[in-house]
Amino acid sequence: MKLFLVDTNEELVRCWQQAFSAFSEVEIYCEDILEVAQNCIVSPGNSYGFMDGGIDLAYYNYFGSQIQIEVQQAITYRSAGFLPVGASILVTTGDRKIPYLIVAPTMEMPGSVRAENCYYAMLAVLQIAHRHCDRLQQVYCPGLGTGVGRVAPQAAAEEMAAAYRNWQERKKISDDRANI
Repeated sequence: MKLFLVDTNEELVRCWQQAFSAFSEVEIYCEDILEVAQNCIVSPGNSYGFMDGGIDLAYYNYFGSQIQIEVQQAITYRSAGFLPVGASILVTTGDRKIPYLIVAPTMEMPGSVRAENCYYAMLAVLQIAHRHCDRLQQVYCPGLGTGVGRVAPQAAAEEMAAAYRNWQERKKISDDRANI
């Protein structure tokens, strides 16, 4: 799985470049994510699948109203009836270019959030992408918590990089155990 961090916020992109400098395999772009994404895109929305604000509204407009229905149906199938921060689901979009959407909430309901929610959401993205690596060769992720969540770009970038670092370490340990 190849990770792409893509956002139009130049400050966030600079912060990512600094925070992810040890991870040359992660590609970072200052672009419109819907223009460059392929295979899979990340929705850092809310726990109930409302897609009426922030990047989710752009996804709703791009994929059509069916995407919100798919997301909300997938969420209602969970035992709790909502998708907590730190959890994620994978849904299909019906789009040829971007057939998959990872939903990893940064907030229960729309509003400002703590920076650590960016960590939990990023870790959830990486875990589900790894579980579905047969289908998800490329994952395009926008800033997590940096829009409606109002997390400062530097804090979001640091939390996302910390999650990536911890995931890499866990993956290495798991791979080492599998080779014993």
